[in-house]
Amino acid sequence: MNTNDGSSSKKKTVLKVVSLMMVALGIMLLGYGYHCYRTYKSIKVVVDKTAAVEYGSANYDINDLIKKVEGEIVSVKTDIDTSVVGEQEIIVEVKKENIVREVPIIVSVVDTTAPVITLKEESIQITEGEEYNFLDNIESVTDEVDGTIEFLEEVLEDSVNYYNLSYEENVFDVGVHEIKVVAKDKYGNEATATYNFEVKEKPKPKPQERVYANLPANPSGGDISSIAYSLVGMPYASGANGPYAFDCSGFVQYVYSQVGINVSRSSSTQLYDGYAVSYEEAQPGDILSWGFVDGVATHSALYVGNGQMVHAANPSQGVIASDVAAWTRGSGSRVISVRRIQ
Repeated sequence: MNTNDGSSSKKKTVLKVVSLMMVALGIMLLGYGYHCYRTYKSIKVVVDKTAAVEYGSANYDINDLIKKVEGEIVSVKTDIDTSVVGEQEIIVEVKKENIVREVPIIVSVVDTTAPVITLKEESIQITEGEEYNFLDNIESVTDEVDGTIEFLEEVLEDSVNYYNLSYEENVFDVGVHEIKVVAKDKYGNEATATYNFEVKEKPKPKPQERVYANLPANPSGGDISSIAYSLVGMPYASGANGPYAFDCSGFVQYVYSQVGINVSRSSSTQLYDGYAVSYEEAQPGDILSWGFVDGVATHSALYVGNGQMVHAANPSQGVIASDVAAWTRGSGSRVISVRRIQ
């Protein structure tokens, strides 16, 4: 019996089986590799057409930006800078069947916040014939992204990052008019604010009235002067008559009210309160009416003696004590009447 032939036959059988197993393993590995490749290629992220993050957002949910995802987002590998407006790339890691793929997506950091317009007053009043700069009532115009926005006199079609004013041509006619402030940043966000501008009719001049000589002083003149001095340093506010802020005529009315005396509210009417005396005979407590050559009162003050007056001067100075002569030189106006209230 030949045993070598039997042994050789067994070896051939084993080799054949091993070869078949290797081929099968190779086929399995190729199949698994192809499956992994297909899985990897199938991983994708589709962002929403309007995928955007607001400028300056401290936190945002990436799921809000995604329309569809094949797999599971496990991390954000590269994030965006929300302090920079424009398109940016986010790289996310997406896992599917233990296969992880880095997927870049494009989102926009946008500025949709309009500028902020801050006005000093909601309404402004002047007397017919007075001048007024409408920009004086604008405290500020700012934008979170663009900073301070500058005034632009003439707006062109492509103008951005500006604010300007809009009003009717007859704005200085007697009546109430609307002043509109429009601001637009460089990304097209627009804001508006309005305030009323009232022009009051100029008081008709009264016939020349008597100027009294040797008229007794106001018995409360000393108290009026003391109260006036005690309010030095208080702020000026248009339309205010105390107790925490004043305009010029409101200050005069308030001080007189503290000694139980009523006077009218505006400079134009205080010009005719009480009795007229000459400036040379002015006594503490008298009202000084200021104006220009046309005789229209534009300012009121309280005379406190020794050539001094106390008054609510303007928004930058508030209530101050001034030398009458120095104020005449500095303001360009003059005392047009001294009124004694008795």
